[in-house]
Amino acid sequence: MIVILTLLVFSPLFLSLFLFLIPIKNERILSILLQIFNVINTILTIIFLCLYILTGFQNAEFTLWTFSQAGEYSFKLQFLVDRYSVSFQTLIALLSGIVFMFSRRYMHREIGYRRFFVSLLLFRSGISLVALANNIEMLYAGWEMVGLSSFLLIGFYQSRKGSGRHALRVFTIYRFCDVGLFIGAWLFHELGGEFSFFSMSQSNTQIAHLTQESLAFTIIGFLVLFAAIGKSAQYPFTFWVPRAMKGPTPSSAIFYGALSIHAGVFLLIRMYPLWHAIPAIQIATGIFGGITLVTASLSAKAQSNIKGQIGYASVAQVGVMFVELAFGLRDVALFHFMGNAILRCYQLLASPSVLVIFLRMQNEGMSLSGGVTGFITRFTGKKFSRILYAIAFSECYGEYIVNLLLKALKAFARFASRVVSYQFSILVLVLLLTIVILENQFPTSLAATIIRVTFGLLAVYLALAAFGENKTPTRLLNNAALSSLLTGLSTLFLAPESFRYTILFFLGIASGYLLTRVALYLLPSEELKLSYQGLTEKYPSLIFLMLVGILSLSGFTLTPTFLGEDLLLHYGAGKFVFETFIVAGTFILNGVTLMRMYVKLAYGRN
Repeated sequence: MIVILTLLVFSPLFLSLFLFLIPIKNERILSILLQIFNVINTILTIIFLCLYILTGFQNAEFTLWTFSQAGEYSFKLQFLVDRYSVSFQTLIALLSGIVFMFSRRYMHREIGYRRFFVSLLLFRSGISLVALANNIEMLYAGWEMVGLSSFLLIGFYQSRKGSGRHALRVFTIYRFCDVGLFIGAWLFHELGGEFSFFSMSQSNTQIAHLTQESLAFTIIGFLVLFAAIGKSAQYPFTFWVPRAMKGPTPSSAIFYGALSIHAGVFLLIRMYPLWHAIPAIQIATGIFGGITLVTASLSAKAQSNIKGQIGYASVAQVGVMFVELAFGLRDVALFHFMGNAILRCYQLLASPSVLVIFLRMQNEGMSLSGGVTGFITRFTGKKFSRILYAIAFSECYGEYIVNLLLKALKAFARFASRVVSYQFSILVLVLLLTIVILENQFPTSLAATIIRVTFGLLAVYLALAAFGENKTPTRLLNNAALSSLLTGLSTLFLAPESFRYTILFFLGIASGYLLTRVALYLLPSEELKLSYQGLTEKYPSLIFLMLVGILSLSGFTLTPTFLGEDLLLHYGAGKFVFETFIVAGTFILNGVTLMRMYVKLAYGRN
């Protein structure tokens, strides 16, 4: 079983790396490789199902590897086999297989044919990791892989400015909401040491633990709900779904019709024993689901394109699933989730053909069904129906609400960016003097506390300065890298025993910075402006080098920085809660900032 699980999760990732490293330009060869992969994957999935059935549908956990061990803390690659993971993985195999076969012909002669499948395979590996993970760290790792592949496929058409803008918007929402899962992973370890989904399913042992740590688990529950709301596009984040449809239709089908949009629902199903034991979270889940059901249904009626309509219809059904989960209908929500995923995937794949048929019917003068017309007007009057249309057309003001918060953050960040040049020098000088004075005159614990707080505040300040930079990429990069460096120093002063793990974090930061800095150095200086330069077409290798550096610097799943950040939280925030906000704040801001720099340089003005 463990061999099958490993192949299901990592074989798409290995094929993705192979296709990326070996520049196969012949579509026929690529198509044959994908067909072979689909056949092998189907066989693996059938074997997986048969093994689960032969065990008598017994839940089981499997440990493949331990990444790190520090006292009671451990970071393990563990798999969980139960009816939820088996159902989700089977759905993944079915729908991704259909989409892969469809895409082989749909993407024919498309520029970036190989790049499309590299990104799609990365997504397949990430979503399988989400489905089969037994602990929150591995689920989060897959969660991040899904987010990155989503960004790459929304922005697939790199000559279009709109594609880059929408990809960045979705990535920003993901990054801000994913911090809930990021901090939740840390809290789990602080409360439970060895904490897995398998152990959490043992309800008899968990009820007592929930009672003892009710406040902490309430916080974890709300953090998890926040992450699920962002990933599943619940209100007020529903507006990103039609923007995400700017990518190729097959990727829209598997992401925002079928699998990715339901990842938040699966997260709530997986964490059900925890959050459903807390009434406040049950109520909040039902409220968000109910609001989304109404707002998404209204917004779908005012969409001018078929992909947007299907996207909002899918989001509305996800809202119903949130309500079902709030009422405790976990198995009903799973069944609903699988049915909706299959339907929406089919609708999105068929939508181009349906549009062609309708256009032909119109050209031939045939009458088309008008549906239920005038239903709302009949009961509410024309004036109220116009008001409803205005609300629906504005997508129920979800984007307006989110933009207000982002504008406030940007205004503060731009202020920080303008004054960072001289203020930072003064702050560093004060910091150095403080270290010297406090170490001689005050107890070590007090001096260390002041030092780490100073480092932490500087880290967040520099992250804000980088976020507000809108002219010079080099300055943006320097501020973001220095911010991450100060985050590590803050933890090091707080917990000297974390030295070897902090070094791992520093290695990830340093390698990411050097790769990005080299790429910026080799690019023409006159084109280094944060204003959609379209450099991918001219310098693809350098732009890719910059992307790899950015992923390492911002803590992507497969980098040392990712493991280091988790360890920073364990050592630093476990001793000083303020460190949680430092690590999480710099993690969010630097990730969004660096990806914005990539988008502005890589994507064109069209």
